[in-house]
Amino acid sequence: MVKRLFLFFLFGVWLTGCATWEEMTTATPPPPPPPPEMVYPFSDIPIPNGFERDHSKSFVYESGSGAVKVGRFFYSGWSSLGDVVSFYQDEMINKGWSMVNSIKYETTILNYEKEGWVCALMIKTTLGRAYIEIQAGPK
Repeated sequence: MVKRLFLFFLFGVWLTGCATWEEMTTATPPPPPPPPEMVYPFSDIPIPNGFERDHSKSFVYESGSGAVKVGRFFYSGWSSLGDVVSFYQDEMINKGWSMVNSIKYETTILNYEKEGWVCALMIKTTLGRAYIEIQAGPK
């Protein structure tokens, strides 16, 4: 009788262990990355996740009605030049911007336009840190 209880107990532990092992080995997809932040007050100019704004260099001029907005923004973060350039080439199009031209050398310059607005992005890297300068305003 004790032997049967022991075998029954052992079999129960084995079944529970298998179920737990199956749960542990079932891969759940990672959560999607958070959406990129936007440059305030421009709700259609994205910033890569993890980048921080340099408030001492950045400025915004906005008219009382909000019809005129001009800004120059500086951001930095740990990323490669290629990753940041690819981010903007994808995300600016997703936000309705059209690329006017791009210049690639030590600093990559991406120029975009959208219904009466222009946006210039200057991107460079130094020792693994990417620096972004954004200039946006009316055409």
